[in-house]
Amino acid sequence: MFVNDMLRSLIHRWYIVLAGLLATASMVYGAYMVTPVTYQAQATVILLPPEKSVADGDNPYLYLGGLGQALNVLVISMNSAEAQKAMVGDQEGYGYALEPDATTTGPIINITAVAPEADATMALLDQVVAQVPKTLVGLQDQLEVQANAQIGIMTLAKDAEPEEENKKQLQLMAVAAGAGGVGTLLLAAAIDKLLARRSAKRMDGPTGGGKTPRRRRQGSKNETAPAGVETEDDSQLPEPESVEMPDSSGSGSQRPIDASILQVRSLKAFNGF
Repeated sequence: MFVNDMLRSLIHRWYIVLAGLLATASMVYGAYMVTPVTYQAQATVILLPPEKSVADGDNPYLYLGGLGQALNVLVISMNSAEAQKAMVGDQEGYGYALEPDATTTGPIINITAVAPEADATMALLDQVVAQVPKTLVGLQDQLEVQANAQIGIMTLAKDAEPEEENKKQLQLMAVAAGAGGVGTLLLAAAIDKLLARRSAKRMDGPTGGGKTPRRRRQGSKNETAPAGVETEDDSQLPEPESVEMPDSSGSGSQRPIDASILQVRSLKAFNGF
């Protein structure tokens, strides 16, 4: 029932639906323009054990187990507000982030760079990848770690082209479309209901607020009768009764007398005539 009423309201107020759709399209386009598309690119680096800890001829990848603490220190240092300001500055829409790779237990770091343009994204990614080993060396120099005992770093992979990132834009456009569509439906239903009530009031106006007019009774006698008094047709009245009275001549026979005549005589006798 609700769905049928809603569809009927939309059909009756189609001009409101059309205006609502135009407004919704404008909102979606505004969301598209307000939220620009961004680009992002990724790179992956790995920490390598120091030369001093690796035996001659051994594989360095067999000594990755003890580098987790150094990885956490490097990630925190690179993600700090001071490092972000030094790399990006106050440029709006630019940013980067380092995080440990959750898919492996090795000392692997995923680097993500974001910028409003494709070329700027790749330039920022290259800058961050180049800064990571410098930051790692600086942290170890502060502790006066010998060169052969310092942890190294190597780039495993890096994107050749950035990817377009429009997730926020699509979300905002979906919110605008949903709000506009629901608002159009509710507005059309409310206006249709309001106009229907006004139309009903106008129809009830000439009859005195919805009261039904008194039915005129047929017949000339009924038309002259006082208001509120019901009259009956003469054809439906009972015929006068006849009463038999004894004959005064003493013959013992009885003659019929109209009952109305007896009533008149009784009234005259009562009034002293």
